[in-house]
Amino acid sequence: MTTSYAADSDSPPPVHGPGGHAVAAAAPDTPTAPEVGPPFTKTDGVWQVETTTPTLRNTVNATSGHKTTATFEVHTTDSGGKPTATVVKLTDANQWGVLVSGEVNAGKAASVTVPAGKLKNGVTYAVRSSGYDATSKVYENGWSSYSSFKINVPPADKPYVTFPAPQTTSGIDSLAQAPIEVTRTDPGPVTGVRSEDSGRTCSALDSKGRKVCIEISRDAPTPEDAAVARRATRSALRGADLVPWCATKPDGKDYMNRSDACLKNVGYATLIFVDADELPKFGTATFALSQQIKLYNKKAETSTDRAEFDQQLTVVPTQIDDATEGVHLTWRPSDNCKDCTSSQVQWSSNDGLNHTPHWAVGQVGSQYAMTANVQTIWNGTGKEQFDLGWSLLGSVDAGDGHAQTSLGTSGDVRVRELAPRCDDIAGGNIATGCVFPYFRPTWTVDTNLYPAAGAYYWLMQEKLPSHPGSRKWDSLVTYLGPGNNADPEGGDWTNIKSRGRVCPSSWTPNTATPSGSCDEYAPASTYESGGMPKGPNQVNSGNECAQLYTKPMTGGTWGLLAENRNGYTGPKWNEKCGRASVPLDQNEGAFRDLGIKFVPQMRLLDKDGFLISDPGFEHCKNADTVCGWKKIG
Repeated sequence: MTTSYAADSDSPPPVHGPGGHAVAAAAPDTPTAPEVGPPFTKTDGVWQVETTTPTLRNTVNATSGHKTTATFEVHTTDSGGKPTATVVKLTDANQWGVLVSGEVNAGKAASVTVPAGKLKNGVTYAVRSSGYDATSKVYENGWSSYSSFKINVPPADKPYVTFPAPQTTSGIDSLAQAPIEVTRTDPGPVTGVRSEDSGRTCSALDSKGRKVCIEISRDAPTPEDAAVARRATRSALRGADLVPWCATKPDGKDYMNRSDACLKNVGYATLIFVDADELPKFGTATFALSQQIKLYNKKAETSTDRAEFDQQLTVVPTQIDDATEGVHLTWRPSDNCKDCTSSQVQWSSNDGLNHTPHWAVGQVGSQYAMTANVQTIWNGTGKEQFDLGWSLLGSVDAGDGHAQTSLGTSGDVRVRELAPRCDDIAGGNIATGCVFPYFRPTWTVDTNLYPAAGAYYWLMQEKLPSHPGSRKWDSLVTYLGPGNNADPEGGDWTNIKSRGRVCPSSWTPNTATPSGSCDEYAPASTYESGGMPKGPNQVNSGNECAQLYTKPMTGGTWGLLAENRNGYTGPKWNEKCGRASVPLDQNEGAFRDLGIKFVPQMRLLDKDGFLISDPGFEHCKNADTVCGWKKIG
């Protein structure tokens, strides 16, 4: 609440009642403008105040030994910082709304504290004061000069995230990649394959006017087929699986990680032996199908210096009619690789005694399951991504027709989820290898060993508009790799250059952070770094990033807080990047193995996307309340 009367022309209010008469020489005097704080420091002539309940103080000169008080009057200011006629009502104790100090000896500073709720953060005010000789009961005839003060309350000492000191041990595997469930796209036969894939569904008529058709269905043709397939899945031997984790995954879905694919939703193949007009149906045979693909991403996993990937088709007969007299299948993998060589398809029964994909009438169930395997070697250089395709050829012993159909491909050209990419760029003991680029790997920060860094990264993922690297927000960061040619002056841009823009050598860590260092986010090794020229989050300086710091708090707890130096009032959360004061060992350790192990093992190439996980904090639903660390493993 404010009141108005003419500034600089009124006499000080008689807050103590009528004053006594005194000669001018005996009247109290306030020769200087008031001081305001804390911290009682000025910038460009304006007191900088860090609380909305500041202390106003001034010294009143009077006869030695007399008691004095000071009356303080606060005004609003105009856009130029000059006092207006509007007086801020600081109290209801008097009609003028002014504050009066207690009595002090003449020549000593008299002070008052402004009550809460009277002044606002971020606002500039002006204050003047006038003295009163309490011993002689004489008022000063006028006011002191004005002092301007601005309230800049630093962020409350309340952390965004809390966490303990680093743990001594941890069970977190930063390189582990959990398989994801995928929905396969299937545009039809792969184009440009090295072997013909006609995609036919029926054979030509045989000498007796009969033909064989083959159909692929996602669902079992009959409940009996489904029941046989389920029993076979539970009892089939798993020692020959290409992908060890595939056996534990539910049927009817497809899964993959960076180097493996487990496809349990291929469906069922049914051979149908029919007359020319497809009536009558003499007999049928149905097989449950699943596929596995394993890409070897380093030399140590294979017996060759070249890149290798293997494929496997598992076939479980679920029903064979007498009229077929027996069934034979042929699996035909294909690809459009420019320089690949593939082995012959090798079939084997579960017991390893049968290598011919033929089933007699009545041979159904897991004991008659067979697997077909093929090995492919990539002989190229540089990098190449190519498509795979699969077809199935079937015949019945009762006729001489052969029907062929497609089992699908790597996927729609816009997705290509099962299209391998091989390269020899990594070098060293990684040499050549292959991965599925569709699978975006995750770097898992060890938040047990590096909780301060993990807390900071998690908060940035939650609060920055782009959520860089967040699994929750499905927001990838992209690797800044060799050959990027992104330096505006020519050549490659490096993570050292990006870091230098966000964390220049002139920056100093917050003194509250033990062994503090500058930690930038998104990482300097990504295109999302604030230091990346022409990147999506480019800034001119790290000063434009959200500023934070970590520090020990009470009871052995640490906190991540908004920076409180140089008048900074906290992040607005529309920033493009983050910069934080983090202990050096935390800063260096959290991403130490990213370039040493993660990049080569995931075979990340320039502009490959990946995610960053902070498991100790991902149990928190959001950053609207203080998130507390949780130990993992």
